[in-house]
Amino acid sequence: MGLKEYLRNTSVPVFLAVMVFAIASWIDLNGVWVEIPLMVNVLPEGWALPSYLVIITQIANVGPLAYTVAKKLAPRRVQEWWVVYVIIGVGLVACLLLVFFWDETSVVGGEEHSTALLVLTLFLALVDCTSSVVFLPYMAQYTAQYLNALYVGEGLSGLIPGVLGIVQGIGKDPTCVNGTRTDANGTEVGHVVYPVYDPPLFSVSVFFGILCVLLFASGFAFTLLHFHPRLREHKVSRIVVITAAAAGTRKSRPSPEESSSGIDSPSASVEVHSQDTTATDTDTTAVDAKTIQKSQSLDGISSISSSNIDSFSPKSLRVVVHLMLIGWINALSNGVLPSIQSYSCLPYGNLAYNLSVRLSILANPLACFFGLFVRTRSTVAFVVLAAIGTVFSAYHVAMAALSPYPPLYDHTAGVVLVVSTFVLLTAIFSYVKMSIAIALSHRGGARGLLWCGGVTQVGSCIGAIVIFVLVNVAKLFESKDPCA
Repeated sequence: MGLKEYLRNTSVPVFLAVMVFAIASWIDLNGVWVEIPLMVNVLPEGWALPSYLVIITQIANVGPLAYTVAKKLAPRRVQEWWVVYVIIGVGLVACLLLVFFWDETSVVGGEEHSTALLVLTLFLALVDCTSSVVFLPYMAQYTAQYLNALYVGEGLSGLIPGVLGIVQGIGKDPTCVNGTRTDANGTEVGHVVYPVYDPPLFSVSVFFGILCVLLFASGFAFTLLHFHPRLREHKVSRIVVITAAAAGTRKSRPSPEESSSGIDSPSASVEVHSQDTTATDTDTTAVDAKTIQKSQSLDGISSISSSNIDSFSPKSLRVVVHLMLIGWINALSNGVLPSIQSYSCLPYGNLAYNLSVRLSILANPLACFFGLFVRTRSTVAFVVLAAIGTVFSAYHVAMAALSPYPPLYDHTAGVVLVVSTFVLLTAIFSYVKMSIAIALSHRGGARGLLWCGGVTQVGSCIGAIVIFVLVNVAKLFESKDPCA
């Protein structure tokens, strides 16, 4: 499809509605990560806070599993459209509660913890992880060009929090102030030096308030998309109905086979049309989308794709290498590196940590956008890029192990090195993950993506568990008092 034909067949209101609706996919959880550089300075977990959030995110993967099982057991009752409302609604309520309670703590197991933040983050992670298996099937009701809007919106769910974080302020090192220490009776018992941080342009609470507004906008956009008659006209089922009705008017008498199947029958067209115009229609299209996609010019491509899918085997050398790379990369990028980022970057100052967190969140969608134009399916290229990212990752693990006094911790060169390497490894890993997913989809279709998703979760889970034990049980990484 050429650009002119694409634009001619695309409704701008539908495209914008899908894009704004898709922002709700990960914007709230990405927002929590953007605010971590401000939270670690005041919450009791300190530098270990990211490791708690990583393990919580992995626990939240029970959400997609529970949805998949429920959809299998009760496909008519579990419909995508109302699950989307649950996802956006829970995210909105959780962000609203974070506005007021993100810094509330309580004693658990004899230690003070950020109970409100951790519990509400679990809810955010549950719905965001579940969105991955709900949003895309819902969009299967619409013609293919609107999938681009979905991916643009998902990219914006990372870009918007990252940009807001940069506008909020990239942070400076604290000023150490002398104070007094008092006992329970208010009697002065000594002196203490404590850090005072410059306030950001707007607070953490205001940041989560902005996310609430954006989630409300996503919910409103989805309401228009699902219920507004002019936007619903672009559903695949309606297009098929119109086509069938037109074909029925051209035929004076349908064949017995057509009459029995209901295809091209005006009565069948009216029946499907009435189902589509109700507000509580099912999310599974009544007519196979392939009906509007078949053409003689695509027969060759379809046969090639089918042969690739039929020949897909997870035991082939190339697929094994791809899956091993996916598992390794996700163990690092979703488990190890986010958990130790505070230990590898904070010794170089708040500026270094703020930049590495927020620029890396921006690097993720930008790398995927780059991958739309520069594509590769070369296994050698994947291995080389993964090796480069692994070298950068090893550097950060080493810096975290040497915390709180890693090499060049008091030099500008150290700041530049630690920030640039983290942003680069994030971009490299994001590009490789997307490229391998495309390659596996080309070779194995849905089966290839199923293997990719399964290995992704296994790798992420293993990385998160291992690093959580090393950080919070073995205590291998050391933080420091900024005023020590």
